[in-house]
Amino acid sequence: MKETKKCRLRADRVFLAMGIIVGTLFGADGLRRSLVRQQPNNITIKGEFRNSEAGTEASTGNSLSYSTTDQFTTAFDGLKNLGYSERELYMDDVSTGILAVYTEDRPARETDQGIMVDLADEKNEYYSLVDKHVYLNRDAADALNSMMEDYANTTALADFIVYGTTDTYTGPDSYCPKSFSESKAGYCVDLALNAYGSVLTYDGNDNEGWIVDNCWKYGFVVRCPEGKKARTYSEYCPWHLRYVGEINSAIMKQKEMCLEEYVDFLKQYSFDDPYTFAFNGNGYQVYSATGEGEKLVTRVPISGSYELSGDNKDSFIITIHKN
Repeated sequence: MKETKKCRLRADRVFLAMGIIVGTLFGADGLRRSLVRQQPNNITIKGEFRNSEAGTEASTGNSLSYSTTDQFTTAFDGLKNLGYSERELYMDDVSTGILAVYTEDRPARETDQGIMVDLADEKNEYYSLVDKHVYLNRDAADALNSMMEDYANTTALADFIVYGTTDTYTGPDSYCPKSFSESKAGYCVDLALNAYGSVLTYDGNDNEGWIVDNCWKYGFVVRCPEGKKARTYSEYCPWHLRYVGEINSAIMKQKEMCLEEYVDFLKQYSFDDPYTFAFNGNGYQVYSATGEGEKLVTRVPISGSYELSGDNKDSFIITIHKN
């Protein structure tokens, strides 16, 4: 009897000790998690630092947060850490891409077009066309549909007319009185207004001003914005939009740059020292590759996706998407 009691007491002590150990481990783990949550994110900065994110307004239709910032987390420390390969780029292609700056001296050509679609087949019910067949780059067409749907949901209006894209009428009584050499590439949209059966020039005012204020969220920019005539050589043209992609339009919006300024801005960044940017919670890096002769060799990451565009002069711009 005495031996049995002694064994029972020892077993009780073992279970008690195990309980104390398990409780201590859970408590320590909880404390560790609490401390981790309180630690600030380790942030590296490239470009102009801003203490707060610029532009947190969300569009009505798709409820995305369009926050933009130059702040960039160390989760994406640099392109070289991703691994890279060399890629040959031919200067014959430098006029092709969403960031190409077309001028009267270096106009766009039909060969600069990407995949084109007929808006008569692709458009939604939130805008109309001036003609039966109006052609636009596929990505730009998708963005246009999203933008016009959100505009209609926000303003209860569906009064925009796509007056032209690759070939806009600019003769007598035109509602878009200026032609642009860049339109041939297929990334431009010229807008007018349908007012009770009458067509009006779009001046960017009133409820319709929503497009000027929000087009950047969909990858469009007002190609000739106010105050940029010295660079664009054109007065303010709110009716002439250019598709440049969401990442580029977000940076241009934040820095208040026209396309000419933006392309020049990127020339200072290279594969070894890219411009870093955060948009909608995702990280991106952008850099230029400049060369002479028939071709140049640059480096691109093996992992992660990237986009390539010529500037229609002497450089290619590479945009890296960090997944």
